[in-house]
Amino acid sequence: MKTRKPIRNYHKKTGLPPGTLVYTGIHQYPTTIDVFEYDTASIRHTQTDHPDKVKPSAGEMKNLWLNVNGLSNTELIARLGNRFDLHPLLLEDVLNTESMPKIDNYGDRLFISLKMLSWNSTDQSIEAEQISMLLGKNMLITFQERKGDIFDPLRERMLNEKSKIREKGIDFLAYALLDKIVDNYFMILNALEDLIEDAELDLIEAGSQITPRHLLHLKKQLILLRRYIYPLRDEVRKLPQEETVLIERKTYKYISDLYDHLQNIIQNLESFRDSVSNLMELYSNNISNKLNGIMKTLTVVGAIFIPLTFIAGVYGMNFDFMPELHFPWAYPVLMLLMLFIVLGMIVFMKSRKWF
Repeated sequence: MKTRKPIRNYHKKTGLPPGTLVYTGIHQYPTTIDVFEYDTASIRHTQTDHPDKVKPSAGEMKNLWLNVNGLSNTELIARLGNRFDLHPLLLEDVLNTESMPKIDNYGDRLFISLKMLSWNSTDQSIEAEQISMLLGKNMLITFQERKGDIFDPLRERMLNEKSKIREKGIDFLAYALLDKIVDNYFMILNALEDLIEDAELDLIEAGSQITPRHLLHLKKQLILLRRYIYPLRDEVRKLPQEETVLIERKTYKYISDLYDHLQNIIQNLESFRDSVSNLMELYSNNISNKLNGIMKTLTVVGAIFIPLTFIAGVYGMNFDFMPELHFPWAYPVLMLLMLFIVLGMIVFMKSRKWF
């Protein structure tokens, strides 16, 4: 299972001062901004590619959610940062798609960075997209590498007049987005579990087509998932200790539930890792058993032909005074003798259960 590795733009950052905005991802999508202004009574959704037209506050409505789709236009990202007074180092983290999941508390702002994962059924591999969130007072800005995601059902729920999200603060919206991302991790786990079970069945069956490359691919996917989830679990666990005013106390119980989900995923990951290790050991045992079977067959055949080779060697010396050479029935007698020797050795080996 060979896939082409995407080309990253790390070399563009070499030698540049801190805070220089360079997008290191591979998705080159146009940058647009979805603007959601809402409160309990109403909601308004607009779209723009001009950050200067976006108000830093929701105006007559209580909450403002800016969903930035596409990070390739660094100039537009910089203008948005100037509009909302975002530090260049923060924007640099937004554009660095290989940064580890983390949560940074800036006092009046809370920065959250993590991975939104999807499953590529064609390559049977995990695809990761960088998601960054900036939570402020009555304001949430989310940055995505491309348009189209798993948040569409959540957006539809927001348009409902009885939406629970609109009844709560902007911090609950941030939690809802995180929860949706984490729930999607379980779908990745299910896909990996199916692959592991299929590999296990294939290894048990005769004539298995499983190769070490396939097992190493499974192991690599588990390592990727572990790399993305372990740091996020640790950051979510520390979040209640941040004592930020941006998160209401009643929202922390939902964050605790989010932590439990991540912990559950990690436990499954550990189990899957053990399963893949067992599969690799089972594959090695299968190869050893096949080699042992081949060596056993060769040994049996060799043992049967040893006395025949001895007899053929003796009568192949062509001495003049070998009485059996001139005996009329010497050849058929010798053939019968060889046949009895072969049959006798087969009976003897079967009685000893050598094959």
